[in-house]
Amino acid sequence: MNERVIRQFGCWESPLSPASLAWDRRLDAAGWDSDGETLVWLEGRSGRGVLVAQAASDGASRDLTSDLSVRAEVGYGGGDFTVQGGAVYFVVHKTGRIYRQRLAGGTAEAVTPPFGEAASPAVSADGRWLAYVHHDDRQIDRIAVVDSAGRRWPQILAEGHDFFMQPRWSPDGRRFAFIAWDHPQMPWDGTGLYLAELVTSDFDAPRLEHVTRVAGGLETAIFQPEFTPDGGSLLYVSDETGWGRIYVRDLDSGGTRPITPDGVEHAMPAWVQDQRTYAVAADGRHVVAVQSARGFHQVRRIEMATGASEPVEALAASTDVTRIDAAPRGARVAIIGSGPKLPPRLVEHDFASGRTRVIARSSGETVPAGELSACEAISWTTGDGATAHGLYYPPASGRFAGSGRPPLVVLVHGGPTGQV
Repeated sequence: MNERVIRQFGCWESPLSPASLAWDRRLDAAGWDSDGETLVWLEGRSGRGVLVAQAASDGASRDLTSDLSVRAEVGYGGGDFTVQGGAVYFVVHKTGRIYRQRLAGGTAEAVTPPFGEAASPAVSADGRWLAYVHHDDRQIDRIAVVDSAGRRWPQILAEGHDFFMQPRWSPDGRRFAFIAWDHPQMPWDGTGLYLAELVTSDFDAPRLEHVTRVAGGLETAIFQPEFTPDGGSLLYVSDETGWGRIYVRDLDSGGTRPITPDGVEHAMPAWVQDQRTYAVAADGRHVVAVQSARGFHQVRRIEMATGASEPVEALAASTDVTRIDAAPRGARVAIIGSGPKLPPRLVEHDFASGRTRVIARSSGETVPAGELSACEAISWTTGDGATAHGLYYPPASGRFAGSGRPPLVVLVHGGPTGQV
């Protein structure tokens, strides 16, 4: 082994450069088609959002959008697209319009008119209707609905609050759920989970009846509602105990119970639309969830009936997971994850076969692991006796070693909106 060169801290050459980082792609979101075979994800390439698809039967990926840049801009963004029934529905940057494009090919067609901004498209189980968060020029937010072919004018599905996010249709077509809150609350301060009966007809747009807040409030934040595949239960994350725990609500009895323990965090600050920290498996018996502890993420598989859980060892290298989705058929999940020495990747894991494969990489991953710092969680006592937490990156190099104390760069943030 070659001895490392002794050089003053701060004067080491590094294979990392601003230019090399600028060329990397962003992996922003992913989603499965309803066939459970095709995975679609969003890549950020030099300021453009490009949707990419890969079918399980075909190892090659292909771009779905070329002349249209995909990006939603309600609030701080997010909720850029959804996939169902062999089509992808996506928001086009700078227009605010939702377009529909068949995965098999063809030209994208507009579904919504050029009015306001759209985000978080969600397709009904029968494929007829598309719900989405709409923000108009008067700074009014609501949930709108339009037919999935875009032949009719959109209608208002829910209104009366300052902000909306995460619209969800129940798979049995009976119910609809969404998150809403009002100024001056932020979405991590206090939000409401609203559940409604869904009224449909052969001719008119669906409407909601008996809209009821079933969880949350001014001091409790609710995050990411999801129906079980049979439509009998509704899951969500609530911080009512001080920690973001996953709860299950039986929709017939109204009974609610947590399936994750106190002291473990399963939410994240909802800065943007359609964030996801857990996914309901196609079998309706398991939840695959990202838990956060001391700044590090871990993917765990949870048995819904008992709350028993175990880590998914095949995904352990991803200690920062920004997205998780479960295939609506089979036993596959996909995550977008990274680690201190691992650039972001889109990874698929199949619980049935035990197989794990990398679908997409954000970079060429040419920097040797020895040139990347291993992050450490630290804590210390402050002057007033409180405990502060941080993430420490010590100097790292495979070629150089330093003496004395290195310079320290400190990034202070009051939270709760970021950890790096």
